[in-house]
Amino acid sequence: MTIKVAFLGPEGTYTHQAVIQQFGNSGDIEIYPQSSISSCFEAIDSKKVDYAIVPFENSTNGQVVFTYDLLRDWFISDSSAKYNDPKFKIVAEQYVAIHHYFLSNAKSLADITTLYSHPQVWGQVSKFLSEEEISKLKLKKFDTSSTSKAAENVYNDQSNTSACICSKMSSDLYNLPVLYEKVEDNPNNTTRFLVLGYEKPLSPLSPIASSSSDSVKNHSITSIMFTLHHDDPGALCSALDSFREFQIKMTSINSRPSHREQWQYVFFIELIGDMDNDLNIKQSIDSLSKKCVDLVVLGSFERSWRYWGA
Repeated sequence: MTIKVAFLGPEGTYTHQAVIQQFGNSGDIEIYPQSSISSCFEAIDSKKVDYAIVPFENSTNGQVVFTYDLLRDWFISDSSAKYNDPKFKIVAEQYVAIHHYFLSNAKSLADITTLYSHPQVWGQVSKFLSEEEISKLKLKKFDTSSTSKAAENVYNDQSNTSACICSKMSSDLYNLPVLYEKVEDNPNNTTRFLVLGYEKPLSPLSPIASSSSDSVKNHSITSIMFTLHHDDPGALCSALDSFREFQIKMTSINSRPSHREQWQYVFFIELIGDMDNDLNIKQSIDSLSKKCVDLVVLGSFERSWRYWGA
């Protein structure tokens, strides 16, 4: 059976790498690169694809606010319903280690005058760019829509005077020589991706799945978002007390403007536990729902083994 997967393209991006980590790259997988995160949401909503993979957060730069805002806009309605049931859910996650490579067709480093990359990359390679050998080149930096697009620009440069900073996958895709490898400031820099769909996919096997020590790491995550009456004193404290009451561990809490009322926020929380099989999770969310204006369960999914080391 063919599985159709949309992702933030083009091919060769870190999101493409997340697709391969989740689904492999066999002939049973059809990929549909999208030009925007919004297009990924539209593709899965219309069921043109079975799954969509989008970036969610980075260990260095934090939230991918476009994805947070799209979750808000798709699933927080203008109705007064306590529960809003999404058409699709978060069904899995992937973590991709972000290693940047300096690529060029130039015959010598001194020939390079132009450098391309995605705007988020500049802040992740500042140490490399400040090294004397690179800084003395006085390169003109140009933003691209993706790291893969940066590689495409260099591939199409017949003067061979440009370079790009992108993934190893882009190097392979465009057959560009690697002049410097792993030039990122933080070797542990990782991006987390969400897999959106209607059914849970098969989980990729962990290379340490047979290890008994790994058994303690096998747990699920439930992702929710909600809004509160923002002018009620202690509203957020009261909401969070639902998790303390039922001994539920939170792994993260984030917020974004609701776009309904000024200074009202949508809160995004992740919990350890499975909504479908954990009674305490169900009870805590039932308790929370009585304190919220809106509440959406975005999905319960298995924690990726790459969380402990992408």
